[in-house]
Amino acid sequence: MTCLKRVLVSALSLSLVLTIQAQVTEGDTLLYQRDSVIELEPDPTTIFFQEGEKTKTPGKVMLVTKSRKAVSLANFLKSMVADVIDFPLYTDHAFADMDNDGKKELLVSNYTGGAHCCDEIYIFKNIGPNKYQHVAKLFAGNTIITKEKEFIYDFHEQFGYFFTCFACGYTDTTDGAPVEIRSITLNYNKGKMVVTPGDQELKSIINDNLGKLGEQPYEKLSDDIDQDNGLRKEFALNLVVHYYSFGRNMMETQKLFNKYYKYPDAKKVWAAFVKQMQYMKRDNDF
Repeated sequence: MTCLKRVLVSALSLSLVLTIQAQVTEGDTLLYQRDSVIELEPDPTTIFFQEGEKTKTPGKVMLVTKSRKAVSLANFLKSMVADVIDFPLYTDHAFADMDNDGKKELLVSNYTGGAHCCDEIYIFKNIGPNKYQHVAKLFAGNTIITKEKEFIYDFHEQFGYFFTCFACGYTDTTDGAPVEIRSITLNYNKGKMVVTPGDQELKSIINDNLGKLGEQPYEKLSDDIDQDNGLRKEFALNLVVHYYSFGRNMMETQKLFNKYYKYPDAKKVWAAFVKQMQYMKRDNDF
């Protein structure tokens, strides 16, 4: 998948959850237009699980979890909603040959709930009749599974509160504005999640983005809970995509940060970036 296609898919995935509702106010009366709600098609991941192959006997499908515990698929699904009281959570499963090796993997999807969080996707490989072993997990990536069986992992949930509010983001309406970069493409292959390497086009876009961001006025934060205009988050999103797309080299990523982020709080921002990367790696297998 080219850099441009990856950018377009990322932008599309963030818009899938929007609902538009027109409102008309007359005096003290609030009126809602009857035909103002736009119903969008389900996102590709929802379609993948809705249309995927199921088992009618989840109690007979055995799983070996990451902690090496044996549990039935039925109990594994139940464990995800065991503590839910006020609202139901979304869980589903599907069997699919994700790497075209003739064996079907078992994928489990779950939505954990909470503020701006979080989708989980578990992948189990087949190790025997009705027996599957955990090999990977994707967490808080607003992950899209495409028809080509690729995983588009978006980093916005992971860095949503990076020195700003979750809904806040850097905006630039000029013709030369930075290109939105926030996702990578993953493929499942023989029990591992493999990142699609970046190309020269992506590297050039990231460098150009960071150069433009680094030219913006410095916005000083008065304390640890103060929020900026999304500039620091935009830096982080470009840096994390660079890290995973070009060899997972943290030293090279830091060099890129040091080259373009010349503001007085550079040490603090870099330390926060590293901390968030460590948190993200703990819950994701790629």
